[in-house]
Amino acid sequence: MTDRILRLISGIIDNDTRYRKDSKVLPVLRMLVSILAIILCACSSNAIFVITVLAVELVHLAFLPTHSMTRVLKRLPLPVIFTMIIMLPAVFLGNPRTMLTVTMKVLVSILILAIMNEDLSWKEITGSFSQLHLPDVFTMTLDMTVRFLTILSRLCQTIHEAYILRAVSVHRQDKSRMQAAGGILGTVFLKSSRMSEDTTEAMECRCFNGTYRNFTRHKLSVYDILYACIIPLMIVFFIIT
Repeated sequence: MTDRILRLISGIIDNDTRYRKDSKVLPVLRMLVSILAIILCACSSNAIFVITVLAVELVHLAFLPTHSMTRVLKRLPLPVIFTMIIMLPAVFLGNPRTMLTVTMKVLVSILILAIMNEDLSWKEITGSFSQLHLPDVFTMTLDMTVRFLTILSRLCQTIHEAYILRAVSVHRQDKSRMQAAGGILGTVFLKSSRMSEDTTEAMECRCFNGTYRNFTRHKLSVYDILYACIIPLMIVFFIIT
């Protein structure tokens, strides 16, 4: 279980290292449509709208490469099962429809985010924050947090695997496990403190003043105009249903 959590965290920004074709749609527009779809699904009281969005996302998923489709599908079961467990009391209270509605909304939201993660890299996402004129401190904090979580989770995973390989006995006592966990957390804490100091010095040497700049160049195309039409169509369909 620990290995799965560490691998999940360490894979947050792995998209930046994978080869991808240049997006035909403006990244900020792609992100806005995804966020709007999630918000409207959460606010919708009609299952028709949620099912329609789910159908559209499944069609989008079908056009993804096989390896991307596999990664998206692997991310769906855990949140859905967790939501069903949380909403299980609603069944005993005589409201099974509530559990199905909430579970479907969570499924659609996770599917949208997973597909967006395959379409956009972390660099494009942070660049979209700058284009939306969000505060630089918000973008910097989020970017640094995610990147440090990724680096530190990989370090935890390496130390944890080394501890397992060097363990004398498979059936270890609880005391030795607690000592090992304390050693891992202590090492990670010292490493994170050293990394934060090195990062601060590196940013000062590069004259970083806290301003995030987006150097991505994307010319407005027909695909952007067609994709922008999705926003009013989605809002109108939400109101009608």
